[in-house]
Amino acid sequence: MRFFIKREPRGIMVVDWDNLQFGLDPDELNEASVIGGFDKIVKIIAREFGEIVDVFVFLPPQAAYTWGETLYKLGFYPIVCPKVMPKEENKEKDTVDNTLIELSRSLIANIKDLSFFCLVSGDRDFNPIIRKVMRRGLKIIVVASSLRSLSRHLLPPKTDRTYIFELANPE
Repeated sequence: MRFFIKREPRGIMVVDWDNLQFGLDPDELNEASVIGGFDKIVKIIAREFGEIVDVFVFLPPQAAYTWGETLYKLGFYPIVCPKVMPKEENKEKDTVDNTLIELSRSLIANIKDLSFFCLVSGDRDFNPIIRKVMRRGLKIIVVASSLRSLSRHLLPPKTDRTYIFELANPE
């Protein structure tokens, strides 16, 4: 006779900080609104989908300087992504997207008991992550600052495993 231990649903959340701010009113962006907004969305996701075991926030150095302590107090992992100057180009390149994609791929591949993956961004550059999550059979949760900031190219096909939330109005 075999016994199976039923595992509670668990997931991870990755946040593209710059994209998150893109759709929000900069005058309303303060510590209380950030804490309140994340608290609300994390509680909704935990209630509907299961425990969020880790939250990784990818942000450039200046944003990390401004918001790092607040994010750390929330129990999130701020991941500082510097701008780099490729040899072939004359302008700095943002490393947030590439860093988020590479770490997400690693997390999805190596954490065996995940049941969902939450992406907080509306950026179409993360479509490869959505496809990887779908191949793995996980539930996909996309949170955008507003529906107008959500790229139509990022939207996963509508299935019983895909969910879209608007940070401005998560319910």
